[in-house]
Amino acid sequence: MSTIRRLDEARVATVTRSDSGFHSNRSHIARVDSSQTTELAEDGNPFSPLGNEAPNRTALTQLNRDDEALSETFPDQEENEKKVMTSKEPPRNLWRIVAVCVWNAAGGWSDAAPGALLPHIEEYYHINYTVVSLIWMANAAGFILIACLSHKIQPWFGKRYSMVAGCGLSCIMYSIVSSGTKFPLIVIGFFCGGMGLATCLAQGNVFLANFDKSSKYLSFCHASYGLGATVSPLIATAMVNAGIKWHYFYLTILGLMILNGTNFFLAFKGADEDLKPWDPDTAHDNIISTSESSGTRRSQIPVDGAIGLQDFAASGNKARKKKAAAVNHTQDMILALKNYKTWTIAFFLLFYQGSEVSFAGWIVTFLLDYRKGNSASVGYVASGFWGGLTVGRLLLTRVVYKQIGSRRGIIVLSLMAILFVVLIWVIPNAIVDGVLSAFAGVAIGPNYPLQITLTTRLIPRRIQVISLTIITAFGSSGGAIFPFLVGLVSQNFGSFVVLPIFIILYSSMLFLWICLPNIERKREPGQRLNIFQKLW
Repeated sequence: MSTIRRLDEARVATVTRSDSGFHSNRSHIARVDSSQTTELAEDGNPFSPLGNEAPNRTALTQLNRDDEALSETFPDQEENEKKVMTSKEPPRNLWRIVAVCVWNAAGGWSDAAPGALLPHIEEYYHINYTVVSLIWMANAAGFILIACLSHKIQPWFGKRYSMVAGCGLSCIMYSIVSSGTKFPLIVIGFFCGGMGLATCLAQGNVFLANFDKSSKYLSFCHASYGLGATVSPLIATAMVNAGIKWHYFYLTILGLMILNGTNFFLAFKGADEDLKPWDPDTAHDNIISTSESSGTRRSQIPVDGAIGLQDFAASGNKARKKKAAAVNHTQDMILALKNYKTWTIAFFLLFYQGSEVSFAGWIVTFLLDYRKGNSASVGYVASGFWGGLTVGRLLLTRVVYKQIGSRRGIIVLSLMAILFVVLIWVIPNAIVDGVLSAFAGVAIGPNYPLQITLTTRLIPRRIQVISLTIITAFGSSGGAIFPFLVGLVSQNFGSFVVLPIFIILYSSMLFLWICLPNIERKREPGQRLNIFQKLW
C-alpha cells in the first residue's frame, strides 16, 4: 500500500507541473506504471494491477487531450508575439507597400498643385488672397472631422474599406474641382478631399510604422509624396502655359485616385486577418479568444440533454466580445486624448506641415511680387522645393536615423531649414532664392518620417492607431490652416509674410520637439546630466 501511495503522489506531482513539460511527463508516468506492475508482482499482492490498467489509460488519454489543447494554444500565442512584420510576411505586404507609396505620390501631386495654380485660380474667379485661401481652410475642416472619428473608422470599415473609402472621397473632390464650377462648390470639394486624404494617410502611417526597419519604409513612402509634389507643379505650369484651363489639371489626379482605390481594394484583401498579430487593438482580444477556444475544444464531447447549448454559448460570447470591443475602443480614445505626448507631437506636426505647405504654396507668389520673377518659369521653383524634399527623404532619412537618431536629426535639420529661409529673405535674387528653396526642401524632407519613427516608440502600443490618426490629421490640418492664414495676412501686408511665418512655425515646432522625452539618450546608472545633455 505504501508503494501505491508513493506512485499516486508521483503521478499527481507529474500532472501539476508546467505545461511545457507534458511531453516528457507522459513518458515518466508510463515508466512508473510499468515499475508498479513489476513491484506488485514481486510482492505477491493479491490485488492484481490489471484492474487498474484501464483507469490509467483513461487518465493518460485525458492528459494527451489536455496536452494537445495546450500545445495548440500557447505556441501560437508566443509565435505571434515574436513575429516581425517584413515586406514578405504577410505575403501581400510588398504589394501593400507599393500601393501606399503610389497613393502618397498622388497625395503629393494633389497638395503641390495649388501653389503653382494659385495666381490662375485668382484670375479665373476674380478673387483675392483671402477668398482663395478658403480651399485650404475647407481641407483642414475635413482633416479635423476625420480626427474626431478616428476611433470609429477602422472598427466600422476595416483597413481595406477605410482606404478605399478615402480614395472615394478624394475622387469626389477631383470630380468637382476639374469641372471648374462655382467657387463655393470648389471649397466643398476640398472639404471632401481633406476627409479622404486624412483617412488614407492615417491608415498608411500606422501600417508602415509596424514594420521592421520602419524608418526605411516610411522614408520611401514620404519620398513618394515628394516625388508627386515635384512633378505636379511642372505639369500644371506646362498645361496653363499651353493655354489649357487650370481646372483640367485635376483630371490627372482623378485618374490617379481611381487607380489607387482599385489598388487598395486588391492589395489589402484579407488585411484585417493577416495583419492582426501586429494590430495593437487586437492583442488583448487574441489572448482571450485563444484561451476561450481551448476551452471550447475540451467541451466538444457530446453530452445528453446538452444539444444546442454550445451554439447558444458561442452566440453569447460573440455578443460579449462585440460589446467589450466597443468599450475598449472608447477607453483607448480617452487614453489617447489624455496622453500629453499625443498632443505634443500633434502640434509639432501641425506646425511642421503648416510651414511646409505654406512655403510651397506662397513662394511662387513671393518671387513674382518681390523678386520680379518670370511668370512663365517661376512656377518651377515650387517643383525645385518639392524635389529637394524628395531627395532629403529618400537619401537622408535612413542615414540620419542610423548616425545620430531621430531626435538629434530633427534638431539639426530644422536649424538648417531656418537658415536657408532666412537667406531667401535677405538675398534679393530670384535665381539664388530658387536654389535656396530647393536646399530648404532637402532639410525639411526627412523630418516627417523621422518623427513617425520616434512616435511609435513614444506612444504606448495600445493607443498607437488612434494617436497616429489624431497626429496625422492635425498635421494635415496645419497644412491647410496656415496657408489660409498666410493668405489672410498677405492681403494687408504682402506675400513676403510667408517667410517670417515659416520661421516662427518652425521655431515653435523645434521647441515642442525638445520638450519630448529623450529616449534615445544613453545614460550611465547614477550619471547626472547637464542642460545640454538633457536637450541633446
